[in-house]
Amino acid sequence: MQLPERTLIYDRDISGHHLDYLQFLVEYLKQSPPTTREKFVFVLHEGAKVRFQKDESMINFYYIKPEDLDFILSHAGVIARAAAEMNYLKSLVERYHTQRLVFMHIDAFQYELGKAFIPKLGIKIAGLLFLPFRKYYEDGSTLKAKLKREWRGWRKGLQMKWMLRHPQIDQIFILNDKQGVQEYNRKFGSRFEYLPDPIDVGLPITTATQVLKDKYGIPSEKMIFLIYGHLSERKNVPNILEALTSLSTTQHQQMCILICGEPEIGYETALYSAIEKAEKKFPDVSFVKHIRFFNPNDTNEAIKLADVVLVPYINFFSSSNILGLAAKYSKPMIASKLGVMGALVHQYKLGLTVAPQKPAAIAEAIKYYLNHPSATIDGQKYLEDHTAEVFCKKILLL
Repeated sequence: MQLPERTLIYDRDISGHHLDYLQFLVEYLKQSPPTTREKFVFVLHEGAKVRFQKDESMINFYYIKPEDLDFILSHAGVIARAAAEMNYLKSLVERYHTQRLVFMHIDAFQYELGKAFIPKLGIKIAGLLFLPFRKYYEDGSTLKAKLKREWRGWRKGLQMKWMLRHPQIDQIFILNDKQGVQEYNRKFGSRFEYLPDPIDVGLPITTATQVLKDKYGIPSEKMIFLIYGHLSERKNVPNILEALTSLSTTQHQQMCILICGEPEIGYETALYSAIEKAEKKFPDVSFVKHIRFFNPNDTNEAIKLADVVLVPYINFFSSSNILGLAAKYSKPMIASKLGVMGALVHQYKLGLTVAPQKPAAIAEAIKYYLNHPSATIDGQKYLEDHTAEVFCKKILLL
């Protein structure tokens, strides 16, 4: 077998899905021969050491020093930070005699990669694009929405053309959107590849649901609606909670809103304010909050606990690995009808889709599940189409 090129895999984020994707790659490489494993170096946030310390005897990790990260983050604005990161990465590229650099989140580097001097690094570039623009998926129901959509499309297209000036960008991965890949290849040239959003089916939670309810402090008779993940504005928490206005007191008494995850830095005040307001306004609803980091085991517990997973994300049109987690435990979702998630929920019959900016629409979906408390989904086909093996092979070129 031909050995892979010397590859740096870069991700300084440890929120949301980031550590999970890295874990898939690490586990896959651990099953590879030493001559293959030694060709890869993971350049990660120092906080990732907790997750990967046990793997350091087999896999090469370089953890970003706190002072280096502080210097990068001291730059105001995405473009300035990306420039500082690229300068930082240039030294690591040279240190490890790198032939290929993989950005696990390439979106923020589009301007920087298009600069004339970058190709002089002499390395291949690949990366995951999390926020592609597709006019078909975005709201155009009003003149304002149409104008916003046209502006975003123009700006996103210009950013992409600028980045692809780099002659050695050879693979840009788009998660879960085959039609989007075809569209981008027609529009920008054939450097885009479909990548299945992987699901870890090997971490089953065998703990009884009632035991988990006791652990998380959830009344046993309540139907659990889960808000989970990196708690940012896109999670649409205020509109989800406002949807409770359209429900009756009897329906409130049936419900538990379970909120699990870490708030995005800068969003804490808005998040806590929305939750506190809802707790006062809807005293008959059980609100259970676990505002903290969730490791893979905790994540699986939260999904197993849920009766319905709430993902009506706002201003977000890409995929999310929560689809696969819900499919794994046969949990129906209430998702945004816009974007890749809406298309996948519809295609695989994973739940209901709604207009995410309309609390009344979210309320109608909640009512449906309150009236059908035993509703489940069959996620097997989704799981079969989104294996970790395909994800890893494509990124690692193995």
